[in-house]
Amino acid sequence: MSTDPNKGPYLLGRTNRLELLRLVSIGAYLEWSDEAGILLPKRYLPEGAAVGDTIEAFVYHDNEGRLIATTLSPLIEVGQVACLECVSVGQAGAFVEWGIHRDLFIPYAEGAARMREGYSYPIYAYIDQVSGKIVGSAKLSKHIGTTMPRHKPGQEVEALVVERNDVGYRVVVEDQHWGILYEDECPLPPHRGAKLSAYVVRLREDGKLDLSLRPVGYQKMNSETTKLLRLLRQHGGSLPIGDKSPAEDIYRLTGMSKKVFKMAVGALYKEAKLKRPQPHSIELSDL
Repeated sequence: MSTDPNKGPYLLGRTNRLELLRLVSIGAYLEWSDEAGILLPKRYLPEGAAVGDTIEAFVYHDNEGRLIATTLSPLIEVGQVACLECVSVGQAGAFVEWGIHRDLFIPYAEGAARMREGYSYPIYAYIDQVSGKIVGSAKLSKHIGTTMPRHKPGQEVEALVVERNDVGYRVVVEDQHWGILYEDECPLPPHRGAKLSAYVVRLREDGKLDLSLRPVGYQKMNSETTKLLRLLRQHGGSLPIGDKSPAEDIYRLTGMSKKVFKMAVGALYKEAKLKRPQPHSIELSDL
């Protein structure tokens, strides 16, 4: 069996499915890369757990530097990005809360110097090559975008909002790549740390992904026109919104961005399903 806890089925900083080897007064020992196993403290032991059971447990180092397991679900695992709250800043670095008993350490070299207690920051979790421990980094560019994406146009992805920029929002795609979500794609401004389902529009030459919050192509626009028709019929054939209405009002009534709404209205008007659209209202032609 491998003695490296990061190889084979044993992954430090990740949730593992581990066999319960033996019960002890302080908890239970789960299988690990050595015969002794790894301790799961009693407070995390599932009720009725027995030898031979498989338990999902996250593995990390405790305050004494020993490997330990927990059934708590951390807000972030190794290789992932999440927005985490800074709980303290000291001489060696900062600490952020990540959902388990021990706070996650952010070294000064990884951006801790600019962190402030009580504020949240996008953090990437990784294993420090010197100490072998799990640490975090606020310097995402050191860890994100190091490989070229292989995503295809139309593919659905998860995007984490990192910051606003000149054209919209900078996001991290699938914990690995940089993406851009343009402002006109957002009916309401997303907050930093928001996780969104998005769709790849194209892969740019600089390796970044252009994203949309809605599936692209004719099939999606056809579904949007169908949705708008259904809403009109549910509201007696008319809606008090038009191309001059605030984007917030359009989104509240339809769930569409203003851009998508205008495209759907245009498509329905061309099909003679709408009367001539007014600045602040639309109406079915078959009333």
